[in-house]
Amino acid sequence: MQAVMKTDANSAYAPYSLDARQIRDYRANGWMKLENVINAETVQLLLNEARTRMGEVARTVDRNDPGKQIDNAYRWYARWDEVSNTCAQIKALSHSPQLASIASQLVGEDVRFYSDHVFAKNPEAEAGGDTPWHQDFPHHPLDRQGALNIWIALVDLTPEMGTMQFLNRSHRAGMLGRYFNRRDNVSLIDEHPWVLDEFEMSPPISLKAGDATVHDMNVIHAAPANSSNTPRWVYSTLWLPVSARYTGASNHRTDPLGLTLDMPMEHPKFPVISTR
Repeated sequence: MQAVMKTDANSAYAPYSLDARQIRDYRANGWMKLENVINAETVQLLLNEARTRMGEVARTVDRNDPGKQIDNAYRWYARWDEVSNTCAQIKALSHSPQLASIASQLVGEDVRFYSDHVFAKNPEAEAGGDTPWHQDFPHHPLDRQGALNIWIALVDLTPEMGTMQFLNRSHRAGMLGRYFNRRDNVSLIDEHPWVLDEFEMSPPISLKAGDATVHDMNVIHAAPANSSNTPRWVYSTLWLPVSARYTGASNHRTDPLGLTLDMPMEHPKFPVISTR
């Protein structure tokens, strides 16, 4: 088993405690809201770095050249992938007990850091359109559910800015297919219209900077267009149960790494993070 990662750099970020009700409700609904996950200083660090890399009207950061902006491939966001690979200060947070403890309590076992991103939904006039209903999980090479996303607001967010909505309990529906970033205009709702009747939609969500939503990567979720005149800035970290195994399905995070089929995702890129 890979050693648990603990460094001086991440010791400043203390574990975040959840109570039994929060854990129970998250597991039932597939998502939750948390307040004050990171402090104002950390928010400002992330936001400043994101704006420097992506611009005030955000553009996507090239995966192969983090100093280069490229056109946004889709109409609903600009993105900067694997943020902590290029910023040691952000890595101190992304690989910290503060975030790992949230994921571990909800998953019920130790967790691996998987990836992090900044997502910026520009105003609708700048291509900040609707994010379609989808599940994250079908796009990843994992043999079991439990992976989750901690999605942290970097500015105060109102529903008009395109905060996410979830179909409560829909993570129990199983894997319904790959719909995110589809180019053929076929949506999850086109092929599974029953989910809107089967699962209750969460109410619109407002977040203060530093607040977060956490969602199971199999829960069905979407976000409306950003109808405000302010970009929606968010920092996202993805976490895996330590027991998750590699299926061999293609994914840009794992394809070059030589992982072993049907074995745990043991690689320096996916460390087990201490929760203490």
